[in-house]
Amino acid sequence: MTYCKISLKTVPKASKYRDYQDAAFKSLFGSLKVNPVLELSRPAFKQASVRYTTGLSISGVQQKLSLGITKSHQLEPVTTNGQYILKPSPEEFPNAAENEHTAMLTGHILGIRTADCGLISFADDELAYITRRFDRPDNVKKIHQEGLVQGFDMPSDRKYDKSYEAAGALINAMTGGKQTVVLEYIHRIMHAYLVGNDDMHLKNTSLQKFPNNTTALYDQLTPNYDCLFAGAFENQNEVGFLALDLLDNGFSAQYEHHGYYTGHDFVELAGKLGIPAKPIQSFVKNIERKLPQLIDMIHHSYMRDEQKVHAGEIIVDRLRTLSIGV
Repeated sequence: MTYCKISLKTVPKASKYRDYQDAAFKSLFGSLKVNPVLELSRPAFKQASVRYTTGLSISGVQQKLSLGITKSHQLEPVTTNGQYILKPSPEEFPNAAENEHTAMLTGHILGIRTADCGLISFADDELAYITRRFDRPDNVKKIHQEGLVQGFDMPSDRKYDKSYEAAGALINAMTGGKQTVVLEYIHRIMHAYLVGNDDMHLKNTSLQKFPNNTTALYDQLTPNYDCLFAGAFENQNEVGFLALDLLDNGFSAQYEHHGYYTGHDFVELAGKLGIPAKPIQSFVKNIERKLPQLIDMIHHSYMRDEQKVHAGEIIVDRLRTLSIGV
């Protein structure tokens, strides 16, 4: 049985491409005519990444390349107005592309607005992660957005210097008190904890304005992005719980008692940001209901078998701790 490299659902025999559902493919690329195989090989990508990464940051060891669609329906590197971002797996972290794709879809299952993404192939068959840019949906007019590190008026290298509580308070201020946006942010923190994504720093959360918004306030979070099962990599001997401290004043009494975050900590975070406990409890219940679906999707993913096992174990263990105190 073949699973779609976008949705990770079963691919019908009548689909145009063997590895893609037609509906999922059209949703990501806008047409079934686009070729899901790059003309670039992986070695050629390394050369192209130097030439075409103007305006894109290369963080750590993970290179990125901006892609557009040609008139002949081929995905190719571009320097400006790219519609997609390509992220292959770094040599230091094999199958990072497959890992990120799966982790992103777990958020989608849990109702978190998630950047459209999938897997495509290099000319030599290696898979790479691709995501559609959400700051330029019509490929013409760019949507105004701002990352939290900018919101704090701090340089990029201080992306770990604030707590999630402080970031939530900033989101509240930048949106003019939209508690629904603050709650969505808390859900994303809980999701990061659930999958063991320990690098959800200030640069990995941004706010957007709707095109007709001429005020200084922001309307919503951008779709969720940059999410990994960090603990599923064999060379990651030690994975932290979260990128930032949850609370301004350090750890709660419950954390000190257990030695890890529990549902109690997220309820406390919510309370400090003016959010009642019930929607936090409801989100944990939602994870519990959808646990079988999450595990099935992990098994259907293109990660290595060892990564699938580790990813499933992470979710089960973190859900156990989230269920404490809610």
